Amino acid sequence: MLNAKVRETGSEEVVEQSFLKALSLLEQAHRRLHDVVKDNLERSGERSLTGVQALLLYEIGDTETPASALRARGSFAGTSMSYNVKKLQEGGYLLQSRSSDDRRTVRLKLTPSGKAVRARVQDLFEKQASALEPTASVRADDLEQLNKALARLERFWSDQIRYQL
Repeated sequence: MLNAKVRETGSEEVVEQSFLKALSLLEQAHRRLHDVVKDNLERSGERSLTGVQALLLYEIGDTETPASALRARGSFAGTSMSYNVKKLQEGGYLLQSRSSDDRRTVRLKLTPSGKAVRARVQDLFEKQASALEPTASVRADDLEQLNKALARLERFWSDQIRYQL
């Protein structure tokens, strides 16, 4: 019975250490993504945007998008999103308008400059996707497994908030 308790505690420690390592890697990967996007933009001569701002333009897409949809997808936190939307609008990358149906709803649309940045980010992602396996030995099934684990982790955290666990 004691050995079972020791094994259980050891297993919990392994899970905890793996979980903490995953959190650290997620944070590092997220920051590195911003760095890669920013570096790519700078190489093309675009020095006025941050990686976060370029990714925001990418997420908005080619159609008019409600700001609330970006928040709902979890793409951007409210405060930083408001700041970045303002900066992108001032820089001529983004148009912001109020919905005629519901004045509380803010709609976002890319300008031609914003669309050019979005296309640049999309090209970067396509180039990287094709280089993953030959360069980093990351296969499609590795990504599928990662996506499943991340989706379960996101659901776990959502449940923690929703059900106050």
